[in-house]
Amino acid sequence: MQRISFQWKVRILFLALIAYLWLMVRPPYNFMAFNTFLGYLPIEFGFQMRRFNDRRALAFWVTLVLWIIFYPNAPYVSTDLFHLSWLRPHTSINGILKSDPHIWLIFVLMVVCAFSCLTLGTISLQNTAAQLTRLTSPHHPRLQAWWVFFFCFTSSVGIYIGRFLRLHSLYLLFTPSWFIRQLLGIWSKPMLEFTTMLTVMQIIIYGLLRLVQHLPQK
Repeated sequence: MQRISFQWKVRILFLALIAYLWLMVRPPYNFMAFNTFLGYLPIEFGFQMRRFNDRRALAFWVTLVLWIIFYPNAPYVSTDLFHLSWLRPHTSINGILKSDPHIWLIFVLMVVCAFSCLTLGTISLQNTAAQLTRLTSPHHPRLQAWWVFFFCFTSSVGIYIGRFLRLHSLYLLFTPSWFIRQLLGIWSKPMLEFTTMLTVMQIIIYGLLRLVQHLPQK
């Protein structure tokens, strides 16, 4: 019996998760299906990018651009956890957490979405940085770390745009000039502080992933 590849396991996971969110989750949390779908897109683009191992291939660069545009959606899903406050999970008497199953179901779903997109998105980040370094500067492997930093920073900017300007990656594809004008007007001290914190968060997660990958095998 042929084993299911890692890529298809990931696809099946996200298909089942998004289908459940779409069919079963009611407002105000019905946004989770769309956000999780957007968070999955860079993971799929990362899978497709690995098919092109020639820097002269136009398909590689097109897929890379799409990955860069949509990658912020993967870590963005983790910021949805703030919406758990809508559930008012604490009792009004003594402030302890409620045991309402609905509250905990939403909590579980949001954590699963955030963890799946963040973890698999970080793996996609690692693979993309490694492939880009291998194809463009094979004699300078340390450049991979700089690509990781660059993508973490740009994705943090993207998260800021999505969270506070309420703009999706799709706007960059369909209205690029308008999107760029919005981008030029967002730079401020609070924005840079937010971007720095989210960049550090992503780098820490990337570092933890690298540590796990290098755990000694028993």
